[in-house]
Amino acid sequence: MGTQILNILKYLSKKIIGSIEFFFAFVVCYLTIALIGMVITVGEKATGKDVTIYMKSDGIHTDFIFPVNANKQDWSKVFLMTDTKANDSTKNFIAVGWGDQGFFLHTPEWSDLKFSTAFEAAFYLGKSAVHVNYLRKEEFPENVVELNITTKQYSLVTKYVLKTLKKKKSGGFDCIKNKGNWESDAFYQANGRYGMFHTCNSWINSGLKSADLPACLWTPFNAGIFSKY
Repeated sequence: MGTQILNILKYLSKKIIGSIEFFFAFVVCYLTIALIGMVITVGEKATGKDVTIYMKSDGIHTDFIFPVNANKQDWSKVFLMTDTKANDSTKNFIAVGWGDQGFFLHTPEWSDLKFSTAFEAAFYLGKSAVHVNYLRKEEFPENVVELNITTKQYSLVTKYVLKTLKKKKSGGFDCIKNKGNWESDAFYQANGRYGMFHTCNSWINSGLKSADLPACLWTPFNAGIFSKY
C-alpha cells in the first residue's frame, strides 16, 4: 500500500513539474515572439497635415483620441452624447479603445482586477466592447502622442473603428446602457474576442496598420506602439 502511494506521489510530482516547465516555456516563447514583433516596424512615417489625431496610454492600455468632428466624420452621431451621463456637447475630442467587455465593466481601477476576469480575458472566453470617453484637450493625460495624418489615412482608421462596432438590427450601434465609469464615457458592443494574442494594444496597432502608419509587425503591449513615435 505504501509503495502504491509513493508511486502515485511520484507520478503527480512529475506531472506538476512538467506543467510548471511547460508554463514557463510558453511564457518565454510568448515574450520572445512579442519582442520580435515589437521590434519590426511596418508602415510609413506619419507626414500628413490634414487631420491631427492622438494616442494615449495609462501604461498598459492604449486609446485613439479623435476630434469629435473632422474630415466628414462626426463621432457624436456614432457614439451619442445622450449615451453618457454628462451629455456635454462642449467636449470636442473623443477617446476610443477596444477590449474585453468583462474587464471594462468590472474593473474600473486596476486594483479591482479579479483572477477570473483576467483568466477569461486572456483565453478568449468573454465578449468584447468599445469604450469611448468625451474630453477636452486640456483633459488629455500626460502620456499622449500626436499623429498628423492625411485625409485618406484618417478615413481608413475611422473605417477600421466602425467595422469593430456591432450594429443593432434597428440601426445604429449597441450601447451598453448605464455602464459608464465617469460622466462622459460609455461602452458599446463590439466584434471580436479579446485574448492574449488579440489585446487592446494589438487592436490599436492593427488600426495603425490599416492606414499604413508606423506600427509593430505585432504587439500585445503598448510599449511597442509608442516606441514607433
